[in-house]
Amino acid sequence: MSLSGDDQKILPAIGRSTYQNIMGIVVESATWGSYALLFGFAVCIQISNGLRTTRNKVILSVTCLLFASSTVLLALNVAWKMKGVHDILMENPTGSLTNKVESYNASITQLGTPEEALFMLNMIIGDTIVIWRVYVIWGRRKVVVVLPVTCLLASLGFAITDVVCLSASAGTTRTSIPTGQKICTWSEPIAWALSLLTNIMSTSLIAIQAWRLRRDLKNVFDDYIPDRPTWRVIALLIESGFMYCVFWMCELILFFDIPRTSPAFYAWQFFASIGDQISGIYPTAIIVIVSLQHTFDDIITTRNNLGKSQSRMLFNSGSGPTQSLSDSRDLETPKAGN
Repeated sequence: MSLSGDDQKILPAIGRSTYQNIMGIVVESATWGSYALLFGFAVCIQISNGLRTTRNKVILSVTCLLFASSTVLLALNVAWKMKGVHDILMENPTGSLTNKVESYNASITQLGTPEEALFMLNMIIGDTIVIWRVYVIWGRRKVVVVLPVTCLLASLGFAITDVVCLSASAGTTRTSIPTGQKICTWSEPIAWALSLLTNIMSTSLIAIQAWRLRRDLKNVFDDYIPDRPTWRVIALLIESGFMYCVFWMCELILFFDIPRTSPAFYAWQFFASIGDQISGIYPTAIIVIVSLQHTFDDIITTRNNLGKSQSRMLFNSGSGPTQSLSDSRDLETPKAGN
């Protein structure tokens, strides 16, 4: 059976799209495999720490929700690509390839909306976990997280708008940006930008508080050497936060309609493939880091008690200044491994 002229022209495009889709599935599957290992480790750590408190149960539930959401995203992506192969290359062999491609493009919106909703869910949950860590690290001072929480709520509003508009759109592009009025067209980019701003502010606040803690401890204890595991945790929180912000900036490429014939499309495909999994990996990594090291909260308590320590050193009438300083160190210095 010979192909028509239109089918002969579209056949190379079908082959190129199939190749690019397979590459995206391989990349996302490999990322999901890494996430699965991290998820298993996170669950084991949390179970070993105990689930007696409501807080621990909630954190475990959030960890499972994030992984389940990312897993469903991978399954939907695979189903999306498999549907294309089936509808275009396997179903109705005598039909026109051009017509089958048009029919497939018109039907993919039914998978695009739930994918977008799950991705936004992971993004909002991840931002909430980051803000929670900032709140704890800053001694549960609500005023510190006012701006991040405001950005989070605004991002949630635009995310809901994006999903509603996308489900109501007659058609969509592969960037998952809904058509229609400007509020619909710009809802996803604005939600993304607010999420990025939330993470930048939150990571910066963690870095600022870490610097303040280190400075205050050194001011009181001249020869104090910070507990290495504790400060390694602080460094991991800061470094992972800024790395996630850099990655989130790279996701900007997804808002451009890059043709599949362009070499830049491979970069688009790469970030689109790993984005669904990274949005769950980052908050899960934070949960693992916090679960592995509990002494960070002890440092917060130590800093809050520094003023009391200084008062005892200055006004202790039962011993001399040298003895008071020594006693204060014994009482206030965090012990490694706590």
